[in-house]
Amino acid sequence: MQLRTRVLTLVLLLVLLAASPFAAQEQASPAGKKPLTIEGIFSGGGLTGRMPTQLRWSLDGTRLSYILRGDEGRRDLWVIDVKTGEKRVLVSYEQLSNLAPSPEQATTDERERTRLTRYAVAAYRWAPDGKAILFTSSGQLYLYDLASGKAQPLAPAKRGLRDPKFSPDGDWLSFVYEHDLWLVPAAGGEERQLTRGGNQNLLHGDLDWVYPEEFGLRTGYHWSPDSRHIAFLESDQTAVPTYPLTDEVALNTPVDFQRYPKAGDPNPRVRVGIVAVETGKTVWLDRAAEYIPRIQWADAEHVAVQLLNRGQTELELVLADAGSGRSRSVFFERDPHWLNISNDLLFLSNGEEFLWTSERTGFRHIYRYRRDGQLVRTLTAGEWEVQSIEGVDEEGGWVYYTSRENNVLGNDLYRIRLDGSGKQRVTQEKGTHGITMNPAATAYTDRYSALDKVPELSLRNLASENRVVIHAARSVDGYDLVTPEPVELKAPDGGLIRVMLLKPHKLAPGKKLPVVVYVYGMAGVPTIRDAWGRSRYLFHQYLVQQGYVVAYFDDRASSIRGHQHEVAAYRNLGPVALADYRVGVEWLRSLPFVDAERIAVWGWSGGGFSTSFALTHSDLFKVGIAVAPVTDWRLYDSIYTERYMGLPQEETEAYDRTSAVKAAENLHGRLLLMHGTADDNVHPQNTIQLVDALIKAGQQFDLMLYPGKTHGITGAVARTHLFRYFVEYLKKHL
Repeated sequence: MQLRTRVLTLVLLLVLLAASPFAAQEQASPAGKKPLTIEGIFSGGGLTGRMPTQLRWSLDGTRLSYILRGDEGRRDLWVIDVKTGEKRVLVSYEQLSNLAPSPEQATTDERERTRLTRYAVAAYRWAPDGKAILFTSSGQLYLYDLASGKAQPLAPAKRGLRDPKFSPDGDWLSFVYEHDLWLVPAAGGEERQLTRGGNQNLLHGDLDWVYPEEFGLRTGYHWSPDSRHIAFLESDQTAVPTYPLTDEVALNTPVDFQRYPKAGDPNPRVRVGIVAVETGKTVWLDRAAEYIPRIQWADAEHVAVQLLNRGQTELELVLADAGSGRSRSVFFERDPHWLNISNDLLFLSNGEEFLWTSERTGFRHIYRYRRDGQLVRTLTAGEWEVQSIEGVDEEGGWVYYTSRENNVLGNDLYRIRLDGSGKQRVTQEKGTHGITMNPAATAYTDRYSALDKVPELSLRNLASENRVVIHAARSVDGYDLVTPEPVELKAPDGGLIRVMLLKPHKLAPGKKLPVVVYVYGMAGVPTIRDAWGRSRYLFHQYLVQQGYVVAYFDDRASSIRGHQHEVAAYRNLGPVALADYRVGVEWLRSLPFVDAERIAVWGWSGGGFSTSFALTHSDLFKVGIAVAPVTDWRLYDSIYTERYMGLPQEETEAYDRTSAVKAAENLHGRLLLMHGTADDNVHPQNTIQLVDALIKAGQQFDLMLYPGKTHGITGAVARTHLFRYFVEYLKKHL
């Protein structure tokens, strides 16, 4: 929608005042406080240190393990006993370095490191009996016996193994090798191939790039509960176009051709196979779809498969017989805009019933179904969001879930009876709770933080009510930080815009300060959360110390209020957010300490798009810094882009309207583009096409490339350089 500047009616709905814990006071910096530095923020584990990673429950739920890395680089595998709360080193740094090296140790390839970290690839797994741990070391398998402390190599002749798993009975280990599924006895012995015909274009149980990135898929195959079958995804990428990623630093300039479906391109052709472990015979699901975002077992004989159309507006849940592949439809989920895929399908009572979450009311809620697709009851309802189902205690009759009911900017863990009664709020601390429950839903870990609280990881035993702090981040109380001020604004048509303001402690009367606005602008993804903001938040605090005001903007589609609000971005990524940014900018200009002529905007990835779009479609900002930006939605991947924008062949006007490339001649303000040359997510082509269009339009701009870096431009050296350049650019042009 278009909002004209001179007819905007700004209504300030909420400014949290002095009584609020978030309120900022105009006061001098406390004595003894340390200033922030860019090196301190982005070096090593940063100011707060590293938190535990790779949290894994033993299958009986009595032990939790995790990897903890110190500032000096030492990584140990720890374990904590749920009953006693005692924690100890399970596998020492010396052993772990060989059995499960860090991504930095495992590979020098930047893209492979990104895959391991971005998708949290498992470094180890518990054996079903809890007596051993399976480690993956640079594509090799080691079974570590906890009693003896010795590791046995498995399938030692194979290199580059991926996604290893135990069979539920513990007899077998499965893995992906050269795009096929293989087995090896857990007791040791000869490995054998289970599927055949896999290659770089035909993946059996292996994953391409787009499914993990856009459907959150972390594995391409699943064991049946009785260990007799494996259901797997076959993905044929033959028709998917390639994108060349070149290493311009190397002398011979190697080129990797990445299979990457852009909007409107052919997608991988997918189908579901079910292979018998004993015979190696594969049967195929008797129906197909454009997308198969989820596969799981309902019981030992039936596979539950979710089938999604290309428009992502209709999803069918089917149950397939493991022996024949014949399926029957359970129910359909439909939405006129798009469906958001979740992991919230949990089978109860040996598959006779299941829990499901849906956004059919405009807000995600929990529903209980019979196996035949008949609704038993609605468990939750209201104009608030269930985030996800965290676990089910069938014996106790409880469903555990996280929800934003009490804090739209944060969340809490709740539980409710399977009959929909007895709802209880389990966590009480205001902020954000990242929950990982054990298999029986009798204990959970809570990674808790808030806007003004650094993270803390704790373990709670629900039976005894015991709570143990596993690890807490280092305090930042010794640094001169300002307190954020959340604000809500209303656009003339009633749309909600959220703003979070960071300003210096003391404002000199009559002095006007420049402003840096931080944006993302994608549907359902806010920048403002009641959670610790990590290094980027500390960088914004650094800017405040340098004399800037910082403002976070969340438009109506990205401010976490439910599906009914995020669909405002349907076929309109860019214009809707920009209209709301105009409301935010006019409010900023009304503040007595803001220099109305010196307002900059910046963002990364989707925020890079929002920045480049704003500078080519408005004169709101004097400076824009776009890092790894999408510049035309025709250049981004099919699943994400088409969910919101449709097919470019059918929505030409929408794609043209939202393109920074098409509007390059209208550039206002000074634009800095920053991109990693090995970015396999938002390809460098996005920046290059905008550069080409700007040159042809006679527009001046600035460009900074990071050779060999992927989408996150990671590493202390690169990050320090990027944000130092960022600050110098602001000083020069703002």
